[in-house]
Amino acid sequence: MQRPAWVSEGDTWSSRAIVVGAVAGVAGILAARNGTDRLGVAAATVVTLAGFGAKLRWPGLSPLVLASWTFSPAIALNLAGRGEAAMFLLVVAVSFLVLETPDQRTRLVAGSVALLSPAVIQAIHPQDWGWPYWMVGLGFGWLSSEQMRRFRDLATELAATRELLAERAVDAERRRIAAELHDVVGHSLTVVLLSVTGARRLVRSDPDGATRALLEAEAVGRASLAEIRGSVRGLRDAEAGGPGVAPMPAAGDLPELVDRMVAAGSPVDLDIRGDVGAVEVVTGLVVYRVVQESLNNAARHAPGTPARVAVAVADDAVDVEVFDAGTGPEAAGSPGVGLLGMRERVEAVGGTFQAGPVPGGWRVRAHVPRLGSA
Repeated sequence: MQRPAWVSEGDTWSSRAIVVGAVAGVAGILAARNGTDRLGVAAATVVTLAGFGAKLRWPGLSPLVLASWTFSPAIALNLAGRGEAAMFLLVVAVSFLVLETPDQRTRLVAGSVALLSPAVIQAIHPQDWGWPYWMVGLGFGWLSSEQMRRFRDLATELAATRELLAERAVDAERRRIAAELHDVVGHSLTVVLLSVTGARRLVRSDPDGATRALLEAEAVGRASLAEIRGSVRGLRDAEAGGPGVAPMPAAGDLPELVDRMVAAGSPVDLDIRGDVGAVEVVTGLVVYRVVQESLNNAARHAPGTPARVAVAVADDAVDVEVFDAGTGPEAAGSPGVGLLGMRERVEAVGGTFQAGPVPGGWRVRAHVPRLGSA
């Protein structure tokens, strides 16, 4: 949504002040008591409008010069006892200066001068005119312009905040998509490569076993392709879970995940305590991805070594621990984005994540809070 013109950067309000000042000048001329007063109000109007135009022509014009230029005509006329209606111009002038001047102290001084000017004029040149009412009108114009400044600053700040939040949302979504694709593609390729490696080793000694391994690789590839398509459809569909969108994996799918790894030749022992099927969607997806990426890392960096997965489901959180007898991704010299992605997923839901070498191998630990039912 585009910001309105009145809060756009660089808007000086000069053109608006000229229009309003011209209207006030015409009203003052019509309200003048005689031809001399009308001539005086007309001259004061021209001088005041010229000051507004000068601000438009020279945006860096000093507030002191602007105040002297636009305040003086109306004050001078009334000190001479002529052109009370010219005070309309002073109301416009003080309102314009407050809107144009960023320094609060300068606005306070200018507003005070304008507000007190009717009383000073009356003290210097006593006359029968409505100076108390002009003080009220000047005060109202001053305070209204101050309030308009606050609205303008607030609108500008809100627009900047909205743009910042939009950028952060895009960045967060980009990270989420990257993590999803990394987990889905990385897991499928890992399992496929394990199956293909097993088939290559069995192709001569056990042709039937090699065929089974290749069929397993084909099945995993097709399932992963379907999952990727479902994820893409989910990103394109504004309504989560729309028609034809495959559900995201959850904690209840961990046994199937482990079975695929075992079938591909990676020995994995799964220990589940509690009802993983009852884990909520968001928490379950995080748990699934942590186990998936940990087993992928184990298969990539320590193929054939046994791994152990322990999942404990409590009322308020799910604790995950994955241990393998390998050296871990950091020992390979390029840990990649897998560890970072797991950490970001866990911390995004308020959990804690640890990964590192331990005696005898590599261990990943995650404490994932349960976020309530979906």
